[in-house]
Amino acid sequence: MNIDDIDILALKNGEPPNNKELLETYTLGQEIWLKRIYDYYLNHYIPMGGSKVKVLIGNEGTGKTHLLRCIEYKSMEMGYNSIYFSAKNIETKISNIINFYSLIAKNIDFEKLVTGLCLKVAEKMGYNKDVYDGSDSIIHLLIKDGLGQNDAGKEIRNAVYNTFKDSDLSPSFFTFACIVTRDRMIDENQVSTSIAKKWLIGEKLERVEKKQTSLFERLQKTNARYWLNSLIELLNYSGVKGLTVLIDDLEVLTTKDKDFGKFLFSPNQVKDTYEFIRQIIDDAELLNKFFMVIAGNRSLIEDERRGFKSYEALWMRLQTGLVPSGKFNSFADIIDTDEHLRTLGNDFPQKVSKKLIEALNAEGFERNGKIKIDDFNNINNLKTAVMEVGLRTKRKVRN
Repeated sequence: MNIDDIDILALKNGEPPNNKELLETYTLGQEIWLKRIYDYYLNHYIPMGGSKVKVLIGNEGTGKTHLLRCIEYKSMEMGYNSIYFSAKNIETKISNIINFYSLIAKNIDFEKLVTGLCLKVAEKMGYNKDVYDGSDSIIHLLIKDGLGQNDAGKEIRNAVYNTFKDSDLSPSFFTFACIVTRDRMIDENQVSTSIAKKWLIGEKLERVEKKQTSLFERLQKTNARYWLNSLIELLNYSGVKGLTVLIDDLEVLTTKDKDFGKFLFSPNQVKDTYEFIRQIIDDAELLNKFFMVIAGNRSLIEDERRGFKSYEALWMRLQTGLVPSGKFNSFADIIDTDEHLRTLGNDFPQKVSKKLIEALNAEGFERNGKIKIDDFNNINNLKTAVMEVGLRTKRKVRN
């Protein structure tokens, strides 16, 4: 399983480890909510062209980040491009669709994208993955099959055009796809690819760069959602099943800076963020194969001035998820992680602790009973259980 010190440090802080196998080992009770997400949304609804936004709300230590990380790892395993980030740590505030698009574009695997697009073209030309892996030029294969250098280049250009001409890509994204696949497959000057990458993440191109690539369209508020949809289509053409975005710690919208006592987001930025989320929810027909989960503490529904309730257009779309029904609803748009924990049972933290100890013991760790644990009364029991295991964990001494 290859558990390292960073994983143990995460456990000590009550956070999910980076080690995917370890995380999944002590993720109990998946049948209550996670498995529904995997089976219904990631396995069926999203790949069929659907789009969905979910929200996790709960007190500290109720497993919000853990659940997001599970979705991140599982969706990657299932063939999605999955992106996780904390709203606390990103430099650019996600208060508008332009910033959101740029953040997504900067975090996709560009090499994997280009490789996948090249494989798509090669497949149309009759070359499977066993012959061409998309990592470099294909022109030598055509020459080997009897074509001259110039004819081989022409054949590739035609294949590139024919592969993407009937796609749902916008004209600009069609141009982008042609540039990056043509440059790699013919082994032409990679300067165009470098410019295209710069364009894809929303950076402004110089006049000469626009002329060289024909990428004249610029990312703006009016077209950002269409760019996001085209980016998802592009990922899909490269072999990616869809896009999963996981946003943690959204309570930053209601939080004050500890040093200066000022809110981290201005009222207008809060409003813009909620409007952006509202747009994403309403754009289900435009944003195909897109799944987003947002998580934050209870201030997002309890703070009348800065929480969801402060923006009626968004609150109207979410509030049904919090209507008391006497039974946990795994398909609600807002999931109360406190209620999720109660559904899992009062002994759930102890079960998690036991499973985690077993997993660590199997990987060469043992319990250090001599370590004294500070008072955890102000932290939820589930988080306490994980922290206690991490703090008492040490590597076995080999004789």
